[in-house]
Amino acid sequence: MRTPARRLLLPFLIVLFLAIIAVLASRYTSLEWLVQHDRSLRATITANPVTTGLIAFVVYLVASLVPGTTGKSIVLGWLFGILVGVIIVNTALVAASLVTFLLCRHYLRADVQSRFGFYLQPIQKRMKIDGALYLLTLRLAHAPFSLMNYAAGAGTDVPFRTFWWTTQLGLLPGNVVFVYAGTRLPTIEELIVRGPFGLLDGPMIAALACTIILPWLVRKVIHLISSRRKGARQLPDQVSDVHSTSTT
Repeated sequence: MRTPARRLLLPFLIVLFLAIIAVLASRYTSLEWLVQHDRSLRATITANPVTTGLIAFVVYLVASLVPGTTGKSIVLGWLFGILVGVIIVNTALVAASLVTFLLCRHYLRADVQSRFGFYLQPIQKRMKIDGALYLLTLRLAHAPFSLMNYAAGAGTDVPFRTFWWTTQLGLLPGNVVFVYAGTRLPTIEELIVRGPFGLLDGPMIAALACTIILPWLVRKVIHLISSRRKGARQLPDQVSDVHSTSTT
């Protein structure tokens, strides 16, 4: 549960920040200057969608290269909406993954192995056995983003193309959920009018809950499949033992 909890940290802080703004606005001041800045930012995004989208992409890409900066996609959803937000978030995250993957494979392999080798070994071992399926399931299960990039780049022979499509597909469901949660947050003006209770949005709460339920469900399915595969492997061995016993 540590990874989902970390992913929810920034969304929680954003909601808390908005709640504080609503309380201050209702008790002390209208915070008109903050409303004006929010309106201006949104007007700029509407008037210059390509430029602001590219700026958001670069900022998100750079931030994604820093380990531990999770939950940023909720801000993109709040500002850009579901479609543009998902495109920016997923493209930037995949680009950050590919940059880290190539750097670790061609330039930082020894450094990564010496520093993180103990943590990477179990992941690398499974990647060599199951390949694309294991990569995809780990992405769907919200495995640590940077650790996955290090492990695949520095310690496996996973093809670049395989790493790309599993990352692209595996990150998409979680990104959609977080961006959608961001779209359910009210603007500053709406929040001041509606008060702190304006944050009590059922779809947003459900979306954030899905960020915990989805990885848990994926892990359960993986565990079930692994258990059945182990059972299927043991059965031929048991049959062979019985056969050899009967013939001696």
